[in-house]
Amino acid sequence: MTPKEISIIIPTLNEEKTISQCLETVVNIPGIEIIVSDGGSTDSTVEIAGQHSDVKVVRSQAGRSIQMNNGAACARGEILLFLHADCILPREDVLKIRQIFDSGKFVGGAFQIRLLSDKFTYRWLEMGINFRSKAFKLPYGDQGLFVKRSIFEKLGGFREMPVCEDLDFVYRLRRKYGEIAILNGRISSSVRTWKNRGIFRTSFRNQLLYSYMIRQKV
Repeated sequence: MTPKEISIIIPTLNEEKTISQCLETVVNIPGIEIIVSDGGSTDSTVEIAGQHSDVKVVRSQAGRSIQMNNGAACARGEILLFLHADCILPREDVLKIRQIFDSGKFVGGAFQIRLLSDKFTYRWLEMGINFRSKAFKLPYGDQGLFVKRSIFEKLGGFREMPVCEDLDFVYRLRRKYGEIAILNGRISSSVRTWKNRGIFRTSFRNQLLYSYMIRQKV
């Protein structure tokens, strides 16, 4: 098989409302492959993804960590980009990832975030997320995490955790292998989690998890 520069891995589970828009900006980019790692969707997610000839759909046991690891195992890219199904990453920002590794300074990275809501509360929320990411280099998974394939394999991929697998991975990546880049490009992310669980409840929970992770000697 011909190697690829970047493999975009998208874990899905009943994402028929979001997967099409997610794929639109990343399909048909030379040197890039797209893998949808599906955890057993019962809606039209797999059928929608399969409409794109350059999208490979792999079946997986449900669980975001498991699905991302399974997708990575099928990938041919030198760089792995993990993208949530309810996120939109502009085409030009995908291409910027290649340049990050030229200097040899960075082992991985993520993007700044733009929350898809006009409510003022979400503007403050995204400002806080972007400030924290740049200051502490611990981005969330919905910021489009990317990493060298060789380093991902050395770390053993994502740990199978019910929550916080993204922070756990980034913390181990930064601690053991080098610097994390936070690109200026913005990935657009759905606010459905914040809506479903409540903005303040979700923010408080995330901060507790974040504080817990940075205190761990992983």
